[in-house]
Amino acid sequence: MTDPLSGLEALAGRLADVERRFAGVQAELDELAGTGVDETGLVSVTVDAAGELTDLTFQPTALRYGTAELTAMVLQAYRRARSAAGERLAERTDGLTAQLGTGLTELFGRPGDFSALGRLDEAAARLDSLDARLPRPPA
Repeated sequence: MTDPLSGLEALAGRLADVERRFAGVQAELDELAGTGVDETGLVSVTVDAAGELTDLTFQPTALRYGTAELTAMVLQAYRRARSAAGERLAERTDGLTAQLGTGLTELFGRPGDFSALGRLDEAAARLDSLDARLPRPPA
C-alpha cells in the first residue's frame, strides 16, 4: 500500500508542474491586445485580452464629423479591436484545454478510476487559483 502522505506530495508536485506550465501563458495574456480601425481610418481602438479599452486615437479630421458619425466610427473600431483580440486569444490558448486535460489525467487517472478521489479538494483549490489568474475572453 502506498503511503498517503507521499501520494499527496506527489500530487502537489504534479499540480505545481501544471501551474508552472500555465504561468507563462498568464504573462503572455497580460500583454495580449487587439487593435481595430474604422473604415475611414480616422479612429483607432486598442483593447486587452478581456476586451477592455486601453487606447483610443482620433486623427484630427475625425473631429469634423458629427457626434452620430463619430460614435459609429468609434464603435466600429472597438468591435474590430475586440474581434482581433479574441482571435489572438483563441490562437494563443488553442490546445490549452487539451494540455490541461492531459495534466489532469496524469493527476487523477482515466474516467472511472476513483482511486484518487481523496486528493480532489486540494487539486480543486489549486486549479481554482490557476483559473482565477487567467483572463476571460471578450464577451
